[in-house]
Amino acid sequence: MKVEKQIEWNKQLWVDRAWGSQRDKNSGLYSYICHFYGIPFLQFSATTNYKKIFTQALEHINKLAVDEFECAFDYILIDERQDFPDVFFELCEKIAKHKVYIAGDIFQDIFESADKVELNVDVVLNRCYRTDPRTLMFAHAIGMGLFEEKKLNWLSDEHWEASGYKINRNGRDVCLYREPIRRFDDLELENLLSMKLEQYTGIEQVLDILKNLKAENETLTPDDIAIIVLDDNKTIYDFVDKLGFEILSQIGWNINRAYDSKVKIDNTLFITNRNNVKGLEFPFVICITAQIKDDYRYRNSLYTMLTRSFIQSYLLIEHFEGLEVQERGLKIINEKKCIKTIEPTDEEKEQIKSTIIKVQEELNISYDDFLTHIFNDLKIDSKCRKKLKKLLVDAIESKFDTDEIIEFIEVNKRFYCK
Repeated sequence: MKVEKQIEWNKQLWVDRAWGSQRDKNSGLYSYICHFYGIPFLQFSATTNYKKIFTQALEHINKLAVDEFECAFDYILIDERQDFPDVFFELCEKIAKHKVYIAGDIFQDIFESADKVELNVDVVLNRCYRTDPRTLMFAHAIGMGLFEEKKLNWLSDEHWEASGYKINRNGRDVCLYREPIRRFDDLELENLLSMKLEQYTGIEQVLDILKNLKAENETLTPDDIAIIVLDDNKTIYDFVDKLGFEILSQIGWNINRAYDSKVKIDNTLFITNRNNVKGLEFPFVICITAQIKDDYRYRNSLYTMLTRSFIQSYLLIEHFEGLEVQERGLKIINEKKCIKTIEPTDEEKEQIKSTIIKVQEELNISYDDFLTHIFNDLKIDSKCRKKLKKLLVDAIESKFDTDEIIEFIEVNKRFYCK
């Protein structure tokens, strides 16, 4: 091939994030169109999100006279469709002269409202070549509560099929299958358990896993492994410090505290909370959590973290009571290559749908608005709200855990609401 002309970056082609910086017009789509159309730039804040900035931008552009309007781009290609509100796509359609291409993952958010998942698309890629199908099935099942009596989500047959599943029914008894795929020519992984579920017993257990992985994989390097702590509490940072010290002492590996560094670092063991793993992948992943929560954000994070591996994932759970259904479900996945579950009734499906809609509404509001809704429901007066809000910021780690917040308010309001 003969290269006649190099790409003129930021003149003919931009590859950028969605937001960007006010100081640099080429740092993001929003930055560029604010400069291009003279739109007031909104900085990121607790009350300013994608929906707000792109709604304001579209309203500004729609007020332009026909002879003043010019398309900012010929084509726009969007990745991670599921991260954006509908108004973002309306805006892109408005400012692109020829066409907008949109790519996304149906299962990036396993609790996206089924009504919002677009199945009428030109190309469906329903096979996952990164994560072992058994790990993927377990992650979907534990994320959506498919092993449990009360499901957190259920998909239509069309959505299951678009996500790579085949359905086998016997009444309400359902088996969801994924076709096995051969991902590596030089590795026979069929006999290796790609997903392991164990009770967490302490730091020595993590060290034993690392030592075994090192012994079984002679070319293993520290950056082939990620350790992810799923819980949102301040004690995890002390835990990481202690674990890092023991890993260096016993194995000789340095650790990368990714919640500080925000990047992968060569020849270091990646350790993080659940906020810095998106888009990354590792041969081996070790997820650690105190317990399996019913919180929708937590379950979606759990699903995402388990699927970061392309060889093997470990899920270590401290409080193992009541997890027999998860163990049994994983055993069936390993033996029969399917998720065995019971389809919810029509009434249960409607309840699931309404709950997810409510959860999605909560996800799109600020923390202040979230608390205001709870205060209104509990009829907390304005003077008391200020005191409780200050306490909640320091006391509750899972900021959007409705049940935990309500319980905290009920216990404390008699002291602070006199």
